[in-house]
Amino acid sequence: MAGFDLGAAPSALWQAGGNLDCEIVAASITRRFAAIAQGAASAVAVVQGDEALAYATLDRCSNQLARVLLRQGVGPGSVVAVYASRSIGALTSLLAILKTGAAYAPLDAAAPAEYRDWVLRDCGARLLLTDRRLAGSRPVLTIDIDAALAAAEADSGAPLEDCSSPADIAYVMYTSGSTGRPKGVQIPHRAVVRLVVGQDYARFAADEVFLHAAALSFDASTFEIFGALLHGARLAVVDGDHASLDDIATAIARHRVTTAWFTAGLFHLLVEQRLAALAGLRQILAGGDVLSPSHVLRAQAALPDCQLINGYGPTENTTFTCCYRVPRDGWGGGPVPIGTPIRGTHVRLLDDDMKPVADGETGMLFAGGLGVASGYLGEARHSATSFVADPEHRDAVLYRTGDLARRRADGAFDFLGRQDRQVKIDGKRVEPGEIEDALRRVGAIANAVVAVGRALSGEPALTAYVTPAPGSIDRAALISEVRSGLELSLPAYMRPSQIVVLEEFPLTPNGKVDHARLPAPEPVQTGPAPVMQEGAESVLSGIVSRVLGVAALSPDTNFFDLGATSLKLMEAHAAIERIWPEVGIVELFRQPTIRGLARAIERRSVPADAAPQRRGQQQAEALRRLQRARTAR
Repeated sequence: MAGFDLGAAPSALWQAGGNLDCEIVAASITRRFAAIAQGAASAVAVVQGDEALAYATLDRCSNQLARVLLRQGVGPGSVVAVYASRSIGALTSLLAILKTGAAYAPLDAAAPAEYRDWVLRDCGARLLLTDRRLAGSRPVLTIDIDAALAAAEADSGAPLEDCSSPADIAYVMYTSGSTGRPKGVQIPHRAVVRLVVGQDYARFAADEVFLHAAALSFDASTFEIFGALLHGARLAVVDGDHASLDDIATAIARHRVTTAWFTAGLFHLLVEQRLAALAGLRQILAGGDVLSPSHVLRAQAALPDCQLINGYGPTENTTFTCCYRVPRDGWGGGPVPIGTPIRGTHVRLLDDDMKPVADGETGMLFAGGLGVASGYLGEARHSATSFVADPEHRDAVLYRTGDLARRRADGAFDFLGRQDRQVKIDGKRVEPGEIEDALRRVGAIANAVVAVGRALSGEPALTAYVTPAPGSIDRAALISEVRSGLELSLPAYMRPSQIVVLEEFPLTPNGKVDHARLPAPEPVQTGPAPVMQEGAESVLSGIVSRVLGVAALSPDTNFFDLGATSLKLMEAHAAIERIWPEVGIVELFRQPTIRGLARAIERRSVPADAAPQRRGQQQAEALRRLQRARTAR
């Protein structure tokens, strides 16, 4: 697997990137892990529920599984796709893949099958490791992780020859692409090692317990996994694809977690609803979007022994570019700074002519050093546009982030927004161009434009403006067809909450779509006045309407059609479980309508043979619980 030519030897990158130790720069993930596993053999590496695995066992099992993969033709230059929940088995798989010299490509569990299959083909995966039952055929050989681990027990657990160099690709992470397709970001071993070894933006040590709550397809998992495993620390895994606030709080308390990373939105929600659960943490890193100063101050007041760290960075510079350790005495007001470059990284603020801007002036932030990706897989043209020559260092490369920033008097940077239309939803990058491309592939659509606005809750909201193809069906049927098409092609967080049909787009004098003249979308309507049953449906409608910021909610409207995200469903679940404690968060994803969720609640709460007699009592009790919850707040 050929990476994009960075045009610099590791030594040159090190000199440009900061004062990281040469031995660290020269190490691969696998070489570092082998040394750690030998020195911390009996220490617990990973814990999940009641199961714990020592470093020696994790090392041996990943060696065995690596031998199974080698017999399947996996090796240096290969890519192995991983479609799995957070688990000890999945972590063992990642290490095994790296030990063969291959790279892993994690698939997004929230994405539809068509989207995942496209990624599988694009990355050229040799095989797919999964812990799921997959319907239909896959474009590559598919192997069950548990079955592979069981088969691997007959293999030798002895160390394999380390065949990975620091420049070799460790993983390929897909992000939303402005070109209309997701882009595979190639991250080398040295970039991951640089992220967590020899750093001072956070504390890394064997006595830390890292929370593993991010999906494998989200680059925050890189920090979580290797922040622990490359230091002999413990990694505490949160079960399931969809963790509730209580699931996170329980994992923190049960495993005595000391270090956790949260998206900005999840951090805000935890501060609002589970602040006490964070009391045992020594350090919290939050990022992926702008942090709310009021939430930061509230957390600092309640958590005097916890260091808050604002982490900023695109996937193309391996999770973190800058970090800001928020001082106890404040940061001088205004937005929370994104801080200064972490070790092994440098940044440039440049104008449109690639000239440096003065302190206090706005420029585009370019990132350089050891964390820079090896370009986009199979995208030489777009790699050349995004990864450019550093005007201040010969043979060094910078990544063009598209983020606007300015340097403060204290040396820290303030984030000032985007130069383009990119937006973050649930901490994940969303390029409107990719959504527009998916819309144009719907047969009834002639053209499409996606605009980013704000929902009543203040969160980003996507609106799709479409023009119908000649002879297309009526508007209501057209919108229904568009929604059905997007369900097959895009993850839920990328689907617009509103679809507006126009006969034609307003144009600028040079013939481009005039975004400023696109009509404002009407307030969200879910159809005719909702007709709901009393009790569960009524209570649920009140909760979900408030969380999603809609005035009225039809019992059969899909939450995701109204802009629901996993974070919003976590917020709704926190309110629902106060009334129905037995309802897990996964129900909101399985039954994303009021009617479906109400029926699921009734099935869980009332035995089938007693339903007619007890339904009224159960609904009355639910209403009493809701009233008590409101009074308690």
